[in-house]
Amino acid sequence: MDTLSGKELLQFRTAPQLKGFRLTRERRVILNVLLEAEKPLTAEEILERLQADIALSTVYRTLDKLVRRGYVQQTLLSTDGHAVFELTGKAHRHYMVCLDCHRMFPLASCPIKGFHDRSAEEVDFEVVDHSLVLYGYCHDCRARRKSLGSQ
Repeated sequence: MDTLSGKELLQFRTAPQLKGFRLTRERRVILNVLLEAEKPLTAEEILERLQADIALSTVYRTLDKLVRRGYVQQTLLSTDGHAVFELTGKAHRHYMVCLDCHRMFPLASCPIKGFHDRSAEEVDFEVVDHSLVLYGYCHDCRARRKSLGSQ
């Protein structure tokens, strides 16, 4: 799975927030999983997708370093206490999370961009990041809950 393309590898190596970050084999395969991911992943999901003998603690340490350097976004999910991770360069996204099936649905746009700009300006505050997660029930789970309630 050590398949970062030449362009992706160059982009990674030249990212200003990663100056001095050694690109070990373990870090490269973890980054590759994040590059190929169609949705944010937990550390455990990243480990499952790795085709390398890497400890979960190594996955967590690598993710922590990438989050601290601003290359990976971490979103905490209150549904189960886990965090999900995705590359920050992919897209700025917010999610709706189903409380039953735990599926994540990305929002089409950032609903708080103007709000946080105005709020920060009012108190002379520099916002460097934000996240928004909406919790509820998806269509399938609502239908299942409704059918169970009518029995």
